[in-house]
Amino acid sequence: MSDALVRSIATDEGGPIVAVTRAVLLAALLAIFVSRACFGGGASSSAGASSAQRPDPNTPYTRAQVATHDSEDDLWVVIDGKVYDLTEYVHEHPGGSEAIAKNAGKDATVGFKGPQHPSRVFDIVEDYRVGTLAPG
Repeated sequence: MSDALVRSIATDEGGPIVAVTRAVLLAALLAIFVSRACFGGGASSSAGASSAQRPDPNTPYTRAQVATHDSEDDLWVVIDGKVYDLTEYVHEHPGGSEAIAKNAGKDATVGFKGPQHPSRVFDIVEDYRVGTLAPG
């Protein structure tokens, strides 16, 4: 590099130190945004929705109503008598979407309670709760 080019880079708006600092800050902000979108439930999921948009977790649903949500594009399951909308989560599932999709529209209690899930999963799933299974 010529001396003139080095001097112009070093004196231009703070030089390479400022440029690197800006790049690091931008990368940090991008990482925060991506982690919130991936792990905070995203803007379109029930986990990321405001309380005004979230369904009442005590809304009763019949087995027939849950059964209509039986595809990866509209996926509800029942776990311990509670109804969960996992549509926004199914493709993020570490075990693959098929692990959840095979129980779409049905009771998934047995599969959910297997040894493959760490205890924190039981708290995380509550963010996707849309109701309870109606008696009968």
